[in-house]
Amino acid sequence: RNTPAVMIDFISARIKLPRPLPVPVNGGLFVRFDEHGEVERTTALRKRVVGSHETALQIRAPGVHELEVTGNPVKFVQGHNLWGTSCPVTALWAAMVRLEALGALPVPLRALGLLGPSTLAESAEFSRVDCTAMLLADRWFDVETVLRSLRVAGRLRDRGASGLPYPWPESQGGGVTFGGRPGQSARHRQLVFYAKGKEVKVHPLPECIGDDPQLNEWLARCLRCEVRLGTNYLRKRGLRAPAMWTEERAGMEWTEMMERMDMNGSEERPEALAGLPPRLKAAYGAWLAGMDPQSIFPRSTFYDYRRDILKALAVDIAIPRQSEPSAEIVPFRRVIELRPAGRPDFADRIDALLASNG
Repeated sequence: RNTPAVMIDFISARIKLPRPLPVPVNGGLFVRFDEHGEVERTTALRKRVVGSHETALQIRAPGVHELEVTGNPVKFVQGHNLWGTSCPVTALWAAMVRLEALGALPVPLRALGLLGPSTLAESAEFSRVDCTAMLLADRWFDVETVLRSLRVAGRLRDRGASGLPYPWPESQGGGVTFGGRPGQSARHRQLVFYAKGKEVKVHPLPECIGDDPQLNEWLARCLRCEVRLGTNYLRKRGLRAPAMWTEERAGMEWTEMMERMDMNGSEERPEALAGLPPRLKAAYGAWLAGMDPQSIFPRSTFYDYRRDILKALAVDIAIPRQSEPSAEIVPFRRVIELRPAGRPDFADRIDALLASNG
């Protein structure tokens, strides 16, 4: 099996500065007053800094000894996130250098004690890191077929209700999220799939490359697969420290999460049905008949049955069963092959266009 080229997408980081800022950095202050008109709390707001081709990063220094950075550093530097580095430290340092060049910081990085990626790695702490890869289909509609299957039968192994699919509205690209609802802040892990060709219509590419026919044809066949690692997971795995991230780490995290993805019933073991206790046969039979077992059994009973049936038959009764085709319809199946998209042959040309129009 070929492993796709994994890149770093979104990052949230807090940098403990070796030397203090001369002044705080923020986008204004939110002040809360009590009923007597006294200031109860003052909160620094994030400052939006526009980088390459109108892409933005958010920064905030609540005090003079730390700086928070949130956003997509790769997109901020190069104007797109179609390909890029797999190292979050490299991505964050490139964004810091760009922030310095744009005058978003009151003093140079060197004056803050940040001399390069190594000192940044010693000073920063991650609260979110997204590891992303794209898979390439032969035809654009194969991507839509895969997404439909994920929305109907996909599930994350061993994640309970949060492992079930949460579809996106078509207005947002029609993707699907596992590990939490779309838009929900993930403190553990989420797995997100969407059609990149549709996503760039919602969030357009820079104008100089947006109408490139070769790029758009390639994007239409790309399935985006994002593994979002939240604070609790990073802490549990010891990955909040940037020094723990190697070039291979992002690929390992992406692969581990993808391997937890199952299609309900794809490994169904009907031969094990005879050995099921009567209570589990009843629950499985209700699901098989198209009923919702969750509405039939008490909550704790349902989850006990779900766990036991999943273990015995490799079927998740929390996912509604697909209806069987009628007698007049001849069912058929076809195999869709997705291969790593990687960096396309025309990537240098796209990067050169962006650089000349930056």
